[in-house]
Amino acid sequence: MHNSEKILRFLSENLITVSKPARYIGAEYNSVIKDTSSKDYLRVAFGFPDVYEVGMSHYGLEILYWLANKLDYVYAERVFLPWVDMIEAMEKNDIPLFTLETRTPVYELDMLGISLEYELSYTNVLKMLELSRISIRAAERKDDDPIVIAGGPVTYNCEPIAEAFDVIYIGDGEVNLHKMLQIIYETRGMKRHDRLRELAKIEGVYIPIFYEQKGRKIVPKYDFAPERISRNILKDLNSVTPPEKKILPHVESVHDRAVIEISRGCTRGCRFCHAGYVYRPVRERSADEIVKSVKKLIENTGYDEVSLLSLSSLDHSQISEIAEKLIEQLKDKKISISIPSTRVDAFNIKIAEKIAEVRKTGLTFAPEAGSQKMRDAINKQISYDDIINTASEAKRAGWRRLKLYFMVGFPEETEEDIKEIGELIKDIKKLGFSDITASVNLLIPKPHTAFQFAKLQEPEYMNMVKKILGPYRKYGKIDINDGKKSFVEGILSRGDRKLFSVIEKAYKVSYYDEWGEFFSFEKWMNLFNELDISQYIGPYGIEDFPWDHIDSGVNKEFLWNEYQNYFVQATTKDCRKGCTICGVCLNYPVRNVIMGGNEI
Repeated sequence: MHNSEKILRFLSENLITVSKPARYIGAEYNSVIKDTSSKDYLRVAFGFPDVYEVGMSHYGLEILYWLANKLDYVYAERVFLPWVDMIEAMEKNDIPLFTLETRTPVYELDMLGISLEYELSYTNVLKMLELSRISIRAAERKDDDPIVIAGGPVTYNCEPIAEAFDVIYIGDGEVNLHKMLQIIYETRGMKRHDRLRELAKIEGVYIPIFYEQKGRKIVPKYDFAPERISRNILKDLNSVTPPEKKILPHVESVHDRAVIEISRGCTRGCRFCHAGYVYRPVRERSADEIVKSVKKLIENTGYDEVSLLSLSSLDHSQISEIAEKLIEQLKDKKISISIPSTRVDAFNIKIAEKIAEVRKTGLTFAPEAGSQKMRDAINKQISYDDIINTASEAKRAGWRRLKLYFMVGFPEETEEDIKEIGELIKDIKKLGFSDITASVNLLIPKPHTAFQFAKLQEPEYMNMVKKILGPYRKYGKIDINDGKKSFVEGILSRGDRKLFSVIEKAYKVSYYDEWGEFFSFEKWMNLFNELDISQYIGPYGIEDFPWDHIDSGVNKEFLWNEYQNYFVQATTKDCRKGCTICGVCLNYPVRNVIMGGNEI
């Protein structure tokens, strides 16, 4: 019996026994089906190491799927990690992980691409490979095994999981995805080492087996491997048409709406923000392109909600024009517009009010810190008056629900700084909001940010935070995490190759670590005890890091200076107002692309 037939029979006999069986049947509206009997395609799977409804909400995966399928020699399919009940059934019946479009076993394909969005998915990555019957370690794979590739924001320090990948793609997929696919296609039949050597010639492509760890530093083993891997940067967002179709999932996805990316990158310079640094510079999509693409998206999907996606959507220089044109186009169809979060100023409330004409949901603000001293220190350039005036304007405009995000665990943070979070919630409550939710999370000092030098606080730190903020719970729902997930994520995010053996043991105990019911702090701590994890906790000076060979474009010296500015509460201007010499635009070269004004 052919493998796809065996899988089809398995599905027909077992789907009724698992939760949400529609996760596994494929054939969704707008999915791509090509005739594999008539052409020898490069067979590719783009995978997300989480359950179907999470993976189907990931915009990056969507972009890659449509880009690859536009190439006439490529057939790109999707694969997600099955839920635990389905994994149990597959293992019991000797069924390998398979694609949704054609139910082809992943091990029969030419390439498997996996998106790395968060470090706690590392155990899921290894489980995906095991289910796919692909060797966990790249060095152990045979010539005819699929080339396994990672992409996404976590690749800026991928060393703890690097041994699992043949190829790490750094940066924007639109730049060199086609070149990578072409080389994989043209080198089929060659020795694996030779194929990887060809791939290493592509800008922004990192081949881990060509490198080794010495001390904390990752260095090339061969002369042909570059010491530093440059990042792929798409210089003009308008040069690439965004996806104008969206696969309509059988199961409601986490973000079940049409999505249009209106800009990429951010100029604000918040010192804790990984995305704010590694996605520099800001590149805006024009209002006309956005409106045209939304029109096609709605026609092709029938969604009643469109999300304007970016790191800071209301910073788009043409946001008023975008809002007015979209409202004019969508209002009569009762299609609402949503934005991920709202910049804290009164102007943005006016824009948000326009956008919410069809449907008013809650508003989300991220003050990040309670005291002005701390907001200046982390370069979150908003004042107390900005926050109160914006909240007042939101209340006047009819919002009743407000969600707030805060972080704690910064260097030299005081109890008074933490208390100020509660005082701010109290003052906002006085404005008359019926529903205030505040989320308080432990800082994860990420690589390639100003806080890469900072200490990662132990979970016990959050006990103090809970004690200080406890009395303020009468003013709103204050959700204070226990710091355990953040601590594990922090260790993994600042880790090196020595952690791979820990991850390998961890996934054999349990996976789905991002999910509360499966996360085990005790599991991770027991495994971490095999190493000296103090080396991953900090604080650090200017020294070798295991991510120094990955070039985000931002100079390490700039990040060090930003870290020093933190301690004296010195703010750094938004680079739309003038260059801050971070290095990105000089090193590549690129520049901010602002649609409502001149390029900077």
